[in-house]
Amino acid sequence: MGELSNQSTADGSPTLYSNLFKESFHSKSGAIAEARIKFLAPADVNHLNTKDKINVLDVCVGMGYNSACLLESISNTSLTLHWWGLELDPRPLKIALQSLDFTKNWSREILNNLESLVEFSEWNQKRSKGIMLWGDARNTIKQLPTNLKLDLILLDAFSPSNCPSLWSKEFLFDLSSRLSPGGKLITYCTAAAIRNTLRDLGLEVLSLKPSQEDKKHWSIGTVAIFRQGDIEVKTKNQSWVPLSPREEEHLLTKASIPYRDPTGESTSKEILIRRKIEQSKSNLECSSSWQKRWEKEQLIKSD
Repeated sequence: MGELSNQSTADGSPTLYSNLFKESFHSKSGAIAEARIKFLAPADVNHLNTKDKINVLDVCVGMGYNSACLLESISNTSLTLHWWGLELDPRPLKIALQSLDFTKNWSREILNNLESLVEFSEWNQKRSKGIMLWGDARNTIKQLPTNLKLDLILLDAFSPSNCPSLWSKEFLFDLSSRLSPGGKLITYCTAAAIRNTLRDLGLEVLSLKPSQEDKKHWSIGTVAIFRQGDIEVKTKNQSWVPLSPREEEHLLTKASIPYRDPTGESTSKEILIRRKIEQSKSNLECSSSWQKRWEKEQLIKSD
């Protein structure tokens, strides 16, 4: 991740900036807010299709916000959590655990679990167990139990343009193939390439609704559900909706062409060049013309 520098966010929760990826770990509006709105709310853990145990994979654990929120949400339930994390660099979690602005938000039990990940790469409590797999997620995902079926995957890597290796069709296949029936993959990412790939892999792709106060965004994330047969996904959650016509059209542009990493060892530069070549040969509409068309329609509606 290169050099990491501290940043503050609007809700007072700290985040980091990666000099290598030229990107912050979280939105300026708030690190905790982002974890709760974009990951925990759509996770809807109390309505997952399991009786008493959930299997969760946190991809790019980073500072630990998503999993800390998850642990907090099940603390007063009868659910048992089996958790796995994929992370390359232990520094963000170490930095978080040294920050009072981070630690003040969580119970001692949750902090003990996160501290145990740093020191021992695992935690073991009565109703929750966690195992961290350190290293390149493209390799460490293969260390998960072969028979493991996941109820929930939280995908929080840096953006596809900066970290394409964790958004490739091959890596997304490795993730989606581990979902249990009714299982969900949740990400903040709304890129057409990612949504189109998840749909091609057989998942139902849905859009996370922005709040009514958030007029700038047409979506704040993606929920992809593995539906098998007549299985019903039980939920009272209203945070996700089917893709809008605008979003569906986005999947018909060159932006929808996937990132490819056939060997699982390509550099970011190689993946991006490979995709650019494929886009240049494609007859699909350019995303810029799609965007102009929809912006024009919005102007007409506002008149």
